[in-house]
Amino acid sequence: MTQTTPRTTQSTGDRSPSGLFRMSAWEGEFERANAQLPRWYWNRDQRRRHYARWVEAEAETLAMRLSGLLRSDTPAETSGAARILVDSLSRDIDWARRLEDSESEDGKFAHAA
Repeated sequence: MTQTTPRTTQSTGDRSPSGLFRMSAWEGEFERANAQLPRWYWNRDQRRRHYARWVEAEAETLAMRLSGLLRSDTPAETSGAARILVDSLSRDIDWARRLEDSESEDGKFAHAA
């Protein structure tokens, strides 16, 4: 029996607030990197939890690297735009943490039933 890839549709949790991190992009990257998909991948809640972790890690890395490049002599038009992007990435990080927490809570209630 062949399993098909569980592609997502655009909904509230399928992309970060900035729009930079989409679940479909993570799924494609994950599928290309793994010849055999792990069992958890076929579980929607677990897949979303891993996606949230990916968003958090990617956004944190980008925000830290970008912040590290800013210096007092960075031109205002560049530093202003960079700070806006860092703020946007921070919102993505917070969103991913909330998404992971809500998915964890949903799982706890499902197991309790």
